[in-house]
Amino acid sequence: MKTTHKTTALNAAAYCIIFSKRFRRVKIGIMSLIISVFAAQATGAKPIAKTPLGLHVETDGTLTLAGKPFYGMGLCMYDGFLRTIDKQEYLPYTPSLKKLADNKIPFIRVPFCGYWANALKVYQNKPAEYFREMDLFVKTCEENKIGIIATLFWTKFSVPDVVGESVNQIGNPASKTMEYARKYIREVVNRYKNSPAIWGWEIGNEFNLSADLHKVIPVNPNKDVFTSGGTPAQRGTNDQYSSQDVEVYYAEVEKVIRSIDSYRIISNGDGDYRAAQYNLRTKGNWTQDTEEELKTIMNIFSPRTVNTISVHIYDNEKTDGLSQKRFNRIIEIEDLIGIYVKLAKQSKKVLYMGEFLAENDSNFVRKINAIKASGMQLSSVWNYAKVNLSHKSFLDDSFMFTRTAEANQYYRSQGLQNVETYWR
Repeated sequence: MKTTHKTTALNAAAYCIIFSKRFRRVKIGIMSLIISVFAAQATGAKPIAKTPLGLHVETDGTLTLAGKPFYGMGLCMYDGFLRTIDKQEYLPYTPSLKKLADNKIPFIRVPFCGYWANALKVYQNKPAEYFREMDLFVKTCEENKIGIIATLFWTKFSVPDVVGESVNQIGNPASKTMEYARKYIREVVNRYKNSPAIWGWEIGNEFNLSADLHKVIPVNPNKDVFTSGGTPAQRGTNDQYSSQDVEVYYAEVEKVIRSIDSYRIISNGDGDYRAAQYNLRTKGNWTQDTEEELKTIMNIFSPRTVNTISVHIYDNEKTDGLSQKRFNRIIEIEDLIGIYVKLAKQSKKVLYMGEFLAENDSNFVRKINAIKASGMQLSSVWNYAKVNLSHKSFLDDSFMFTRTAEANQYYRSQGLQNVETYWR
């Protein structure tokens, strides 16, 4: 009888079965290994590669999912997780997630933390309860095949308030603030690094907007004060912080994430960069930045491997809602988005419009068309299914929900989004 790879594989499998009677604890693993190796040899097939988890930025700045370029528009779901720790009884989020799945809206942007210090104290004082709710939220997203961009710390003051330090300690690597932040990040990233629902990590929310303002605006002792939420009774000079502090904080957070997860995107979570963001840092005044200065400050706020630059672009009510003064001229929304995408691509990074909305359907469509025309790959609309519908939130009967679903249908029709491959 002629010996082949196929017969060798069968003989090996038979021997493994006999051998396993004496070694029951290891029989399944050994048999599976031998059969798969010899079967692959017999058929010439390659071993099935494991699909990498989450969104990834390639070396040329292309955003990919499961190894293929990905274009998608998601929804911010601010209190998707937070509602579970705010109240013992809360409005279920599962119907909203099912609605997203039914309409093929692929991902949500969600805070994995509290807004005020007292919400973080639930993590500190009742960690089992805290992570039980977070586990359930992630599991429900997995079941509905919804991706998550998880914002690790929503506010710049929550951690300093918990540990009793001033807010500017976000820029001190040796501070209690950073020690606490590192511990929290390690726990969260380690806990969910193997979940297919986690598509990316985000450091914070709009930390850039308060940076360097103390150079041009007097300190407001009542800003970001809510004593019932665990804040001090008033803020002081040391609660103001610089862009250097933010740069240090982002770099320190990135180090912790990358020590655990080397693959997924890291977004900085920044808001729309101020028209004078660079000059506030360098000169302490409102001189408008040039495009090159904007590019420089975008890179400063995305240090090391923070490879996803976030902007949150809202209507300017002082004009027509779709234009603003930049680069010492009036610039339309199409030009602004195009410039942001161009500058991010030059740095081989992804531009993520993490928040946007519109007061009416025509303006919303105009923004979506601007996103498509710019080549932007990642965006998310503010804000879906909040319990009390405050902060300009909407439900699935809104034109913003409908248009978001349509945008993703467009991406699928163009071969730019194949989420089914990822979730298989």
